[in-house]
Amino acid sequence: MALLTLALLPISLVALYQTQRIAVEADRTVAASLLGLTERAARTEQLLIERAVGAARLFGTVAPDLLNNPEACAPNLSRFVDANPDYSFIGVLPLSGIVTCSSVAQELDFRDAPNFDAAMADQQATIILNEAAPASNQAVFVVSEPFTQNGEFTGFVSISIPHDNLPDISDRMQALGLVDLITFNENGRILTSRISFESAAQEIPRNIPLNDLSTAELRTFRTLNMQGIERRYSIVTIDGSPAAVMAVWEPRSDTGDTNTWLAVSFPVLMWLASMGVAMLAMNTLVIRHLTRMRRKMDAFADDRSMHHVYEPNPLAPIEIERLEENFARMSEEVLRDEAVMEDVVREKGVLVKEIHHRVKNNLQLISSIMNMQIRSAKADETKAVLRRVQDRVLSLATIHRDLYQSQDAGRVNVGNLVTEIVEKSTELIIGEGRKLDLQMQIDPVMLYPDQAVPLSLVVAEAATNAMKYIGDQSDKAGMFDVRLKQDGTACLLVMTNSVGPTQDQESTGLGSQLMNAFAMQLGGKIDIEKSPDRYSLTLHFNAAEFQPEARDY
Repeated sequence: MALLTLALLPISLVALYQTQRIAVEADRTVAASLLGLTERAARTEQLLIERAVGAARLFGTVAPDLLNNPEACAPNLSRFVDANPDYSFIGVLPLSGIVTCSSVAQELDFRDAPNFDAAMADQQATIILNEAAPASNQAVFVVSEPFTQNGEFTGFVSISIPHDNLPDISDRMQALGLVDLITFNENGRILTSRISFESAAQEIPRNIPLNDLSTAELRTFRTLNMQGIERRYSIVTIDGSPAAVMAVWEPRSDTGDTNTWLAVSFPVLMWLASMGVAMLAMNTLVIRHLTRMRRKMDAFADDRSMHHVYEPNPLAPIEIERLEENFARMSEEVLRDEAVMEDVVREKGVLVKEIHHRVKNNLQLISSIMNMQIRSAKADETKAVLRRVQDRVLSLATIHRDLYQSQDAGRVNVGNLVTEIVEKSTELIIGEGRKLDLQMQIDPVMLYPDQAVPLSLVVAEAATNAMKYIGDQSDKAGMFDVRLKQDGTACLLVMTNSVGPTQDQESTGLGSQLMNAFAMQLGGKIDIEKSPDRYSLTLHFNAAEFQPEARDY
């Protein structure tokens, strides 16, 4: 897919470039069309304001004479308003702010008007909105043009245009998507709306303040209104006036707003179609055949299943057909080789168990011979030495017996060995009727023979010593505590016995030497703690993994 995408990239770039040019031209066409439609729809506002500006400028030339003849001012201005129903008021506003010359026969005071001081200071033509005009008591927008006398600014001629004189939006313009026509001045104040001022406040651009829009420039743009709805805006100017008319349009497909997206989507659709064709061809020629062969491989790997039979597939490429044929032949050879290896392993296992069985029998035979020598020996010391040797031989025989019976890759559960050795060592004291508090906490620790043999011999020597020095304990029971724990590979053996009064026995130290030697074979260390009434042996070692001996080839 990546390679095909790279191959299609130049064509897509050319298509995108052409699409972008078409989109730009289409946008220009749409903008010109909207400006033309806006000019046509806003013609009423333009004519009203342009004529009002012309009339105000005309009366500005005779305003000084009208102020000098207040008796003739009101009748003349009143006749002008009556002859032009588009206007509701005309008056001359002097610097004092008190209007005595107007189309109404009354004196009006504009000194407290919100924009009076600013307008007198600015001395420029203005158009403002008055939602409640004092002369007509209705919403009007007021066109004011400055006039001079002897070259000095004297005041304004103001003409009021009722907002109700504006027509509704025509059905044809609504069908083209026109939402509202809004007139605004250079300060960003809304002057007129074809619907209502509340609706106009919701339809103005959200991110572009009206005072940032020029009233002397034609332009179109697209953005969101105050309600978050996408709109298209077009602005036309009003000649000679600091105001402009803004049309609010709904984006429509018949005005070219969506054609750009369709054109841009063509390269994407072309890429998707190419990817679909490529994937279909890849699936037909390669993927489905590899999927079928993978299922066969999975079945063979899971349970060595050979239910599949190779059959030539004329629809598959020759390379995949040869690969499937080779896999079928290879799987048959693997099954044959595994069957031979299983027979060899089974035969080897039988031989190993037979060896352990024979060794165990031979060691038991040696133990029996030594038992005969013990019975025939006269001296107690000789019997004790032979019995110690016999115990060691029986410990070895027990290990080989467990190896013979083990099904765990040649490993021995030394927990059972320790339990058996301790119980056998305590039989003498229990058989004599002496009291013994025996406690054992033995974990099932699995060790290979290289560690199981020295550990069992350490336990045998320590148990024999414990029984030797535990004493008569005539008044209370002797204590013997044996613990074997494993945490991961770390193993811990703790053997603690009480020390009581015993007959003086000469110690040869052979038992301690043997235990230290066996501990070295385990890779551990023995710690001894002695007190007048207690003896404790602690052995730390790690369970080792099986390491075969190096062979000479």
